Parts: sequence; structure tokens; C-alpha cells
Amino acid sequence: MSNEEFDLSDLFKDRVESFRNRYPDRKFIETIELDVDIIGDPILIQLLINNLMENAIKYSPREKPIVITLGIKNEKAEMHIIDEGPGISNEERKKIFKKFYRIGTESTRKTQGTGLGLYLCRKIAEDHNGEIKVLGRTAQGSDFVVLLPVAKN
Repeated sequence: MSNEEFDLSDLFKDRVESFRNRYPDRKFIETIELDVDIIGDPILIQLLINNLMENAIKYSPREKPIVITLGIKNEKAEMHIIDEGPGISNEERKKIFKKFYRIGTESTRKTQGTGLGLYLCRKIAEDHNGEIKVLGRTAQGSDFVVLLPVAKN
């Protein structure tokens, strides 16, 4: 793992633009604060963002937007990737970051996957002295939050 200071804002904007190009029929609503610098491995953070955005696209209706935000709160970079999919129950939220865990049963799943994406996201966040969690939403959908320490200037 490399350990360099980089601009998370630029990386995040780049990922959103890449997904806009790959999924031109999807709507992305972004609010990205400028100059959010962190220390870590940009390739691993890119993998984390890609996994969360892929999941948001995979599990939410085509006509619903994906909301992406980045800001600084309490000396942490705070990323949100919010979808309007079916949501995740409180019981499932406790398990989704475990290795090979997939929501539902083989007969109820409509999407393919290995059960490693969110596990890897958690590992990457923890390796960067951060955390990842999923928040419940009052309507439907999921709000994945990643908190990473900002670089000290």
C-alpha cells in the first residue's frame, strides 16, 4: 500500500465522470468540496469508490439518481454514496461487510456478486485509519458513508 498525500476531491470527481461516461442513462447528483486531501493509496481508494458506485447502480432503479457527496466534518473526509434501491434491513446491515456475505438467498437475489466488494471496502477504509458504514434512510435506499482522516497541513 502506498502512503502519499493526494486530493480526494479530484479522485472522486474523476470517478463520477468515469461513471457518467459508462452509464449515460443514469443520473448522478454530486456535491464535492474542493481540496479534500488525505494520505493513503489512491488506487485502493479508487477501488473503494468504484465498488460503492457499482453497487449503487446495480441495486437502484435506472430512473433514480445516485447522490454523491464529499466534504470535511470533524477533521475527517466524509464521502456519501446514496441510492434509492430496496434498502438494507437493520439485521443485514450488521453483516454486509463480512467476507462472502450476500443479502438475501440464492433464490431471491436478482444480481450477481461474490460477496467480497463491501468486505474489501471495509478493509481499505480500515487500512487508511478510517471506517465505512451504511445508514438507514427514511424512504428506500442506502447511504454508504466512508470516513477517512484528512491530511494535516
